[in-house]
Amino acid sequence: MGNAFLWDRQKKNWLFLPVAMVLAVLPFVVRATQHFLSGELYRLFLTNRKTELFSQYRARFVWIMAAVMLVLLVVFGRRLLAGIGRLEWFYFSACAVFLLFLILSTCLSEYPDTAFWGQYDRAEGMYTQIAYLVLFLYTMLSCRTSVDLKWAMAALGVVIAVNLVMGISQFIGHDLMTSDWVNWLVVPEEIGGKISTLQFEKAKMYGTTNHYNYLGSLAAMLLPICTVFALWEKRWKYRGPAIAAAVASLVLLLGSTSRAGLMGAAAAAGFGVFFFRRSFFRYKKQVLAVAAGLTVATVGANAVLDNAIFERIPMLLADVGTLFSDTSDFDFHQEMQIQGVENTDDGAVIVVQGGELTLGVENGTVVFHDQEGQEVPFQKNEDGVLVTQTEPFSFLGFRSVNTSDGKKSYTYLRLLYNGKQLLQFYYDEEKLYLVKTGTTEPMTLEDPPVADFWKGKERIGSMRGYIWGRTIPLMPEHLLIGAGPDCFLFVFPQDDVLGKLYAYGTGNIVVDKPHNLYLQIFINEGGVALLAFLGICAVYLRDCVRLYGKNPRTAGAFRGIGVALGVIGYLFAGLFNDSTVMTSAVFWILLGIGVGMNRQYRAESVGQ
Repeated sequence: MGNAFLWDRQKKNWLFLPVAMVLAVLPFVVRATQHFLSGELYRLFLTNRKTELFSQYRARFVWIMAAVMLVLLVVFGRRLLAGIGRLEWFYFSACAVFLLFLILSTCLSEYPDTAFWGQYDRAEGMYTQIAYLVLFLYTMLSCRTSVDLKWAMAALGVVIAVNLVMGISQFIGHDLMTSDWVNWLVVPEEIGGKISTLQFEKAKMYGTTNHYNYLGSLAAMLLPICTVFALWEKRWKYRGPAIAAAVASLVLLLGSTSRAGLMGAAAAAGFGVFFFRRSFFRYKKQVLAVAAGLTVATVGANAVLDNAIFERIPMLLADVGTLFSDTSDFDFHQEMQIQGVENTDDGAVIVVQGGELTLGVENGTVVFHDQEGQEVPFQKNEDGVLVTQTEPFSFLGFRSVNTSDGKKSYTYLRLLYNGKQLLQFYYDEEKLYLVKTGTTEPMTLEDPPVADFWKGKERIGSMRGYIWGRTIPLMPEHLLIGAGPDCFLFVFPQDDVLGKLYAYGTGNIVVDKPHNLYLQIFINEGGVALLAFLGICAVYLRDCVRLYGKNPRTAGAFRGIGVALGVIGYLFAGLFNDSTVMTSAVFWILLGIGVGMNRQYRAESVGQ
């Protein structure tokens, strides 16, 4: 079986070239697309038009390459399947389970358009998820020789170089993505406009991913691989580029300021100590020298850049302190100026600290009274906003707005908080009541179920505590079948306006992702699909420990460990980040390379 697996190492394995092509081309696939929203999406985003850069065309490229790989699998199936063993058949089986529940979740979804094609700025619907599985399986079968790894590393070098160039421009405040020539390249004439609203503040890198957190996940994969190759590769024609790639990956990780990326890289480093524990003692001087050099360089760069690199570390430490504190009796409502809003028989009432403001209609005019029934005077200011000097309501503002759907006119009273719309009331000559934004459907503000552990921890991890606390109670509904790929935003309690106001400072933000890879799979594709995914990853890592865990000495073992650490970096970053086309495609390919390398190492060295 081992000999059947090995191909002629003197011949180029052209079947692996599509894999390298995906890696090398992905960072360049940036193209603006415009989407027209309707229905529930329109209600959530309050606009009928959205433009994005980094997902739609990238997903289409992945689809095309996955289709090419499927054709090659059919034509060269006998050759690609030669010598595979029980582990490979397990991966096939686990992918089949994932695929089954992916299809079921899509076909049974209440939001089929999104489930099939994905969100406008994510594009991770069913077709993209299937493409990921094809990338993994094809890479697993086609990665047969050490030459394949060289092609993969060269392609990853392109990924690093492109993101480094773009990232440095972003870090210094001259983002190339906003330059005229990039706009000319990536914005079609029919869309027009200029890239400007998708950028982040100076001293944050996002490269050609669509967020610095995703660049952090990418760096958490690349840094461990490049570092292992830099430390253990003996030939300088390979070690030199590996060192450069490792340094560049470190720059991307630190420049992204992603705490998730830092934790992913730290987890990979911890597993690296396990795999190389014997080698560290043998080469402890070299290892300590490299560690000291990296530490000095990083601290020095942070000092020169006015703490830009480590500015978020105190936030991380504060979050850790809050995480382990007892907040079970915390009620966020008591911390807010607006504590509740509800409809009544005569109108609506807004509960604030120290009083209640009742809203009603008299002769077609909105009137305001306090909890004692006394009228509260509101007058228009120069901006047309109704305001009052009466306490404790002086922080509230209201704006009357007339709209029409082409058939009928509607009048809304918008509640403003800190100058931004928070809620909306519909009213006419006779009645007034709280409604869902953009509709005349009555709305009841009810606190959604919250996981007990996360009560009072809503602001942890850039509001991840808020999202996780309200996502976990949704899990029992999706033990078997998910809501549909990319459909998380439809099942999350978006009408939790006061909870959002406490966590984010605004009640109208749309929570469209769980900031956790595993919750994302669970809610979108279902609990069984998540088990299949975890099974693939667990079996692969267990195989790595069995092959390389004792005392790795060969180049093949070091390379296999490097890829495994890259996979670990992504999986741990996934505890705090979800997926995107760029990072997910790279991950599934790396996972496939890792499986292929393990099979190669076993066939060459273990003889099983």
